Amino acid sequence: MRLVGSFIFLSIAVTMSWAQMEPCLAGTDRPDCGIRIVVNPAPDSPVGNVISVPSEVTIDVPLRLHSTKIQIKAGPAGTDVASFKPLAMNAHYKKVGKDARFLMEIKSCPDGDSLLVFNILSPRLPYPIAANSTLFECKQQGTK
Repeated sequence: MRLVGSFIFLSIAVTMSWAQMEPCLAGTDRPDCGIRIVVNPAPDSPVGNVISVPSEVTIDVPLRLHSTKIQIKAGPAGTDVASFKPLAMNAHYKKVGKDARFLMEIKSCPDGDSLLVFNILSPRLPYPIAANSTLFECKQQGTK
């Protein structure tokens, strides 16, 4: 019994120390984090955060994060990100070098124009992390 308890305690300690050293927990916009988001067609605003739908989003996540899913959440401007509702989820990825490549398609903006956040879910992280440091604005093709 003591051996099992010691093993559980040791595994928790190792997981916690790994999570404290993970650069993505300090911010996904850090260069050492390594998360990349590519939108096709490319965002068309000077800031680069307006996505015209339909679009395809490619998210490359370093394999060290052991990501299991990518989730897109959407919500109206002026609301808290925590209240955003799930729009799409993908648990399938393709290994590309040292990254897991997730492909997602956004076919329409929920409730008209809204804001989008891409969350990375992993059993090794204490909470889902947002892949984009600034929210993307979702615009239906043809609206300005």
